[in-house]
Amino acid sequence: MQNKYQEMKRETDRRVSAIDLNGKHIIEDCKAIIVFLKEQLTGLKAHVQTVPFCDETEEIDFFKYKKPALLGRLIYFHEILRIESQRPIGEDELDGYYEKWQEKQKLFFDCHVAFFQYYRSGATYMDRYFFLRGKQGNTVDIDICHQDDDPEFSTGYDYLVARIIAMEMLYAFLTTRRRALTQETGETQLPSLLAEHRWTDKKTAAVELIYAIHAAGSIDNGQIDIIELANLFEIVFHIDLGDVYRLFINMRERKNSRTVYLDYMKEKIQKRMDETDDKTL
Repeated sequence: MQNKYQEMKRETDRRVSAIDLNGKHIIEDCKAIIVFLKEQLTGLKAHVQTVPFCDETEEIDFFKYKKPALLGRLIYFHEILRIESQRPIGEDELDGYYEKWQEKQKLFFDCHVAFFQYYRSGATYMDRYFFLRGKQGNTVDIDICHQDDDPEFSTGYDYLVARIIAMEMLYAFLTTRRRALTQETGETQLPSLLAEHRWTDKKTAAVELIYAIHAAGSIDNGQIDIIELANLFEIVFHIDLGDVYRLFINMRERKNSRTVYLDYMKEKIQKRMDETDDKTL
């Protein structure tokens, strides 16, 4: 399963990274990637049906992380296709149009706040119920309406995770769209202090720092959404972080330390303190 999934993931990442969501062919590109992602999920389903999971741990991992990562992107591009196909012609109406879509996303998160908090906190105590097939009986959340209700390829909650992934990515997409509109109309100007500075380290380092700040609840007492925090970081340091959720998944799959950048920062600050101590002796 792991080899099959990694192969699909690499090809999916390659296809998705080639899409220019700010380009003129966004609708055609979305249609093409949707076809591709549907084919990937069909292939993944066939593999699951022919190759049993080794144990419950592998099954939970698949329905909690692996399948939602692909399905989430499918939902994401479906939503972008809907939004861009229905967008108003008048430029002065666009910001309000995108804002209404963001309000719909906030409503989704409000409806599923308990599950969202469980998933984003990294909790595992309900994993056997949420992500093992046949454990839910007739008690699956009635708001979960998923495209593939085959009990051999869904637990119900894997679709909800995919929706969370898609909605976070879509919120970032719409925020970028609205920010570009604001800048075009000259309604806001960054102070010169902000305009001067750039993030010069790796994107993964930035995402690791962002998730650490979010996990610690250091901004707005932890109430800020991870995507909003990432967008703020992008604005201040002039960097496009892309799919922060995918980068976070990659970080979690590291073999040695999953917090390489934070470990590096700790080492550096301790060295700085030691050097300062030596100077004051």
